[in-house]
Amino acid sequence: MSTNRLPPSRHLTLVPAVVLTLAALAGCTPAPLPVAEQKAAPTASEAPVYKPVVSINDIMVSVIDHNSHILWNAGDPKRAPKNDQDWHNLEHAAVTIAAAGNMILMPGTGPNDAGWVREKDWIKFTEGQTEAALAAMKAVDAKDLKALLAAGDTLVGSCEACHAKFKTDIPKHVAKPLEQPEHFGKK
Repeated sequence: MSTNRLPPSRHLTLVPAVVLTLAALAGCTPAPLPVAEQKAAPTASEAPVYKPVVSINDIMVSVIDHNSHILWNAGDPKRAPKNDQDWHNLEHAAVTIAAAGNMILMPGTGPNDAGWVREKDWIKFTEGQTEAALAAMKAVDAKDLKALLAAGDTLVGSCEACHAKFKTDIPKHVAKPLEQPEHFGKK
């Protein structure tokens, strides 16, 4: 019966080789920072504090509505995407709308904001808006105008359902004629 053991003379060369290899590997790890440079995890009192600075209405009008019209306007043959820059602009609008969904789940400075964000329907409509924006992002990535327009239709449905319950007076105060001609009687 044979065993696969190293001869005793090989142990003398193998042990130093292993020790040298481990020493070399230990030198590859970064040196620990001096204690003065080490930062402890922030305490609860040092953590950033959410502070509302604008109303949900301001976010809706200036961020969501503005970027939604960029997506919706792609359905107009004169404004349909024709080159990479057009698709990039649509991507920017879709990403902005998706990110804004989280912004309007936090209360803002408006008189109704704190109450709205606690309502189940508000959350449902906001999630619908975010899902529509994510679908628009996917469509833009594929440069699929038909899918983008379908995502835009879903977005309209979410917006209209939310406004029917929470904001029947759809604000127009930041709309510009060139950007949103439908608000100014120009089509």
